[in-house]
Amino acid sequence: MLRKKYTMQQSAERMNRIPFSGIRTILEQVNCLEREGTPVIHLEAGHPNFDTPGHIKQAGLGAIDDGQVHYTSNFGILPLREAIARKLKHDNHLDYDSKTEIIVTVGVSEGIMMSMMALLNPGDEVLILEPLFPCYVMAAHMAGAIPVPVPVCAENEYQPARADLEARLSKRTRMLVVTTPGNPTGVVLSESVLRDLADFSIENNLLVMADEIYEKFIYDNRRHISIASLSGMRSRTITLNGFSKSYAMTGWRLGYAAADAQLIQALIRIHQYSVVCTNSFAQWGGVAAIEGPQTCVREMVEEFNRRRLLVIEQLRDIPGISFPRPQGAMYVYVDVSGLNKSAYQLTDDLLEQAHIAVAPWDRRHIRISYSSSYELLQVALERMCQFLRGKPVC
Repeated sequence: MLRKKYTMQQSAERMNRIPFSGIRTILEQVNCLEREGTPVIHLEAGHPNFDTPGHIKQAGLGAIDDGQVHYTSNFGILPLREAIARKLKHDNHLDYDSKTEIIVTVGVSEGIMMSMMALLNPGDEVLILEPLFPCYVMAAHMAGAIPVPVPVCAENEYQPARADLEARLSKRTRMLVVTTPGNPTGVVLSESVLRDLADFSIENNLLVMADEIYEKFIYDNRRHISIASLSGMRSRTITLNGFSKSYAMTGWRLGYAAADAQLIQALIRIHQYSVVCTNSFAQWGGVAAIEGPQTCVREMVEEFNRRRLLVIEQLRDIPGISFPRPQGAMYVYVDVSGLNKSAYQLTDDLLEQAHIAVAPWDRRHIRISYSSSYELLQVALERMCQFLRGKPVC
């Protein structure tokens, strides 16, 4: 039998479909500038600039002092799973068994990978509403599945139309990815749209992976609805959420997946053979986050709303750009096609000439994160507006 020959440096073929993260590429450029002594204002990264609330940090430190530094159950510590179950019931109208239907994950990113690796076969197709978070596409590729972007147009306020989903449906379609509030658009899917997505999934026997990490970041009197709470959806939905955004715990790497016990039995095997369990003392911080005072969350969301309104005010009259009014999350998705340069070139120019880092999303769009302080955001927007109007900056 002939064996396929490899060079020592040759990567797996599937890695040819996995580009380096565009945001991480920008961060590398930023790091070079900052090492040279050039201060850069960060509007590219999706993490709150707040510190983790003190009571959460104390819970993590207390767990270390108490010796909670060893392996936990693959599912996570039971007190945290019980707290998550109570939260899901109170906030999302979802009823899950804390012992058999919840897994504590290493952030939502692991939940995405775990869901696709556990539930998709090679060649299965995954419908992903576009604009999209690139992790969904890359996770599908790594699972051997085929990501199928479903364009959602600005004219429809980035609310998906059923006809667009049906046009991309095939006999190989296995999963639909639903994200609300959305990254990068900040759009909150309406109840009527979610019901359409639910009906579409039921009629075509699709699994749904629902990423709800931004559920607390809702503005303009919008309302977050978990698609798993709709009729017929619990048994086919994997709900992913976590602590990174709402509690400013990005570095704790703490999230969770909730699903029907039968689906969890598949997910847990990916989890146990890849990470074994989530950080033990971080999990105790998660208990404190859910069960402790929620004032910190409300105050952070209020501040994000203040920043959101500042960005809208500053950018809305700039010629050559347009954007949907963000209703959730912490981003503004800006169409720059009227500026006669690609988003990639604009990103480089803003970094080099205005010392502002934004995320290029595709050739036509950049994503601006309003996760820096209000004061820095004011400076950045003033520079950006000057630059976009052709005036000298810095």
